[in-house]
Amino acid sequence: MLEAKCHCGNVELKVDRLPETVTQCNCSICFRYGVLWAYYKPEEVKITFNVEPTKTYSWLKKVIDFHHCPICGCITHYSSTDVTDWECVAINAKMADKDIINKIPVKESDGPGD
Repeated sequence: MLEAKCHCGNVELKVDRLPETVTQCNCSICFRYGVLWAYYKPEEVKITFNVEPTKTYSWLKKVIDFHHCPICGCITHYSSTDVTDWECVAINAKMADKDIINKIPVKESDGPGD
């Protein structure tokens, strides 16, 4: 099981299985966020907001909404939008227990299409 939460605990994400790999994307935004992505189908991910729902940011072709906690500011996940034909929720694995995440192989990517 993968359990992730933001720094203040407002946003919690749970999935029944660990990812086989996590991705360190080096695109212009992910590099700045400093995230490791664990990819899932939307129906696999349970997202709970304890105080406030996330705020989102989208750029370029608007195919991804990056979600962050409005209280502590942590980037918690991203979700595909309606303008694309694929469905995905990518959890920021750095919001999970580092002892678990450090055992998962890291794949490097230069952004969409890689």
